[in-house]
Amino acid sequence: MQVPLSITNRDELQAKIKDASEKIYAMAKASYGPKAGNAILGFKHGAPLLSRDGVTNIKQLRDSDPFVDDVIQAIKQASEKNNKKVGDGTTAVTILTHHLLMQAQKLEGKGYNPMEIVDMLKDAEVKAISYLEDIKKNVSNKDLDKIATVSAGDEALGGMIADIMREVGKDGGVLIEQYEGLGVHNELIDGFYFHKGYKDTDLVNDPAGNQSNHYDVAVLVSSKVFQTEVDIAPVIGQVVKAGFRELVLIGEISNAALETLILSKAKGIIHVCPIDAPFTVGGRTLFLDDIALMTGGKVYNGVDFNVDMLGHAKEVLVTEHSTTILDGDGAKEDIESRIANLQEQLAEETHPQSIQFIKDRLARLTNKMAIIKVGGAVEFERDEVKLRVQDAVCAVQSALKDGLLPGGGTALARVNDTEFDEAFQQPFKTLVSNAGLNADKYLGKLLASEAWYGYDLRNMTEEPIAMENVVDPSLVIKEVVTNAIAVVSGLISASAATAWQDKQ
Repeated sequence: MQVPLSITNRDELQAKIKDASEKIYAMAKASYGPKAGNAILGFKHGAPLLSRDGVTNIKQLRDSDPFVDDVIQAIKQASEKNNKKVGDGTTAVTILTHHLLMQAQKLEGKGYNPMEIVDMLKDAEVKAISYLEDIKKNVSNKDLDKIATVSAGDEALGGMIADIMREVGKDGGVLIEQYEGLGVHNELIDGFYFHKGYKDTDLVNDPAGNQSNHYDVAVLVSSKVFQTEVDIAPVIGQVVKAGFRELVLIGEISNAALETLILSKAKGIIHVCPIDAPFTVGGRTLFLDDIALMTGGKVYNGVDFNVDMLGHAKEVLVTEHSTTILDGDGAKEDIESRIANLQEQLAEETHPQSIQFIKDRLARLTNKMAIIKVGGAVEFERDEVKLRVQDAVCAVQSALKDGLLPGGGTALARVNDTEFDEAFQQPFKTLVSNAGLNADKYLGKLLASEAWYGYDLRNMTEEPIAMENVVDPSLVIKEVVTNAIAVVSGLISASAATAWQDKQ
């Protein structure tokens, strides 16, 4: 049984907030940077996991004090938001959040009102983003390997991901899937791909190859669920009457209706290959509309079917688990308009699941897609590698969209003329400290150098060097600033809290 608890004393609550921030910061900084260590993550069931991934490491952190735990979860959300939106910067968010919060609490100790401090934080955000915009550079093709390798934490994996992104381009997409084998493999898809295959082996035309190949084929996209022969027979009858002898049907179909299609194929009347549509109801509706757009057809909703609703494709390849549509008859200008509209939605969307869904739709509509299959000896290994692959893919996509900044924490360290300059320097100082070096010494030399000079933490030099090979996506660093300041603004202005605790 859980019981409610409350804190209405501001000093007591801010002490809990400080405790929480220190705990999550300690976990985050432990594996921050190329010369830092791993975290050993224990689970209630199964073997522990060795991890260098920021999201994975802090994800398991909990605290027995419910107020401390709630604050930890709030900081986690800021970190996870960074990862889900731009694929990287999770540890940097946690480190910057902690030091911004410590400075904010010091300012309160000097007599500043919490809301005055929130205004200072907002002013610092504006100045930081403005500075980052001023020094960013456009990404070159050769930069992709550097970006992917830093995020993936592995040169070979980073190189593979960079090659994939060069192939699909900034508007292409990448689907990341797990499989039971070993290693990481990729496959490039030229076409509208989705993860649903044929319904029945009796309705494929290449049983030996375990697939069904259809050329110059009509495509029926249906939001109506075909439950019985009465539902589907009139539709198939019109298709046959119009002269079609082959049809790809994308929509839901029951076993009873399926028998009608099997019988029609056996009699040589028409070969229909039915394919279930993926996603739940809301997502499925948008997905079906995208297929209809790509093939030049209309979605059949169960009312007044006519053959003008059919789309067409030069080729449809259907396997047991997937479908690829090539060269649909959709109008190019309509498809480009849909892509532009989705890109606008993506720029404004904040919900992680919605962001990913929009990215998946864009990937399919651009007909440029890659599938990365992540294997591993155990599930924990697959999960950890998949997260690093996702980080690298998103980091490269972010760089292609918004350019690059000097990496290794150097861009943030040079933010100045704010009340929080010292906090902005902390990601750089933590990276240097984790390399076993004097952070203050290297910070001083850094601040005396030009904007695109800094340190390669893998190969440290005494003096700053041109940061041609150490870069961060601009979007990632700007999101770090925005998300850290958002959570600190909420925490520093908090004067009361409620929580729930298991009754002893």
